[in-house]
Amino acid sequence: MKKIVKASALAALSLALVVPAESTSASAKSRVKVISTTSVAKRAYHGKKGNIYTSAKLSKRHYVMKHYKHTTWYMTKKAVIKNKGKRGTLAYIKAGNKSGWIYKKYLTAGKAPVNKAKILENDSISFNRAMMSASSQLQDEATGSYDGYKDMGSRLTYGYVYGNEVDEIKMDRTALLRVYKLFKGRFNKSQNADLAAMASQIKNLQVTGDNWQLATTKMATFGATLGNLIESLA
Repeated sequence: MKKIVKASALAALSLALVVPAESTSASAKSRVKVISTTSVAKRAYHGKKGNIYTSAKLSKRHYVMKHYKHTTWYMTKKAVIKNKGKRGTLAYIKAGNKSGWIYKKYLTAGKAPVNKAKILENDSISFNRAMMSASSQLQDEATGSYDGYKDMGSRLTYGYVYGNEVDEIKMDRTALLRVYKLFKGRFNKSQNADLAAMASQIKNLQVTGDNWQLATTKMATFGATLGNLIESLA
């Protein structure tokens, strides 16, 4: 009988010890108190560290800022919170379809730095795709991997060889115009205007067996001009 009583007492004691643990867990979830939330003028920010949460309660992490070093975020709201007894200021930020709350101390005012390596990588892929619509001879000269814009531009400058087959000339024209579209607007005002005029000329030129020499001359000039400007992006 005494053993039964002792067992019951131990069970009750165990239950008593478990209950406080549960209430501690519940209180931990509610440690973040939002004191105030206000709208602010929209402003650009970027950051290198810190977590971005779904709400000012910091209950769920949504993004990690270190993965978005080259992303520009826009702050539109701020919140004052108390987390574990300490006050802090949060910023509500948004970039495209991504948004959330982050400690404002992790943000730097201004747009994010440009990711030049990523832009070059994307341009290289697009340049290769454009060249795939060219004649086989121009493809062989201009496609591949590139060390940079200087390499890419020089292949365009020296890769185009005069041809006399109307179909191949038209293919090369398509490729040159696609490369122009990729880099359109990246140069100074006068250079952009000159390229636009040259592109319009070869686009509207009717290529025939009688004028193929004129067509290839204009295309070679256009390709060399565009290639030299691409080289200058290095």
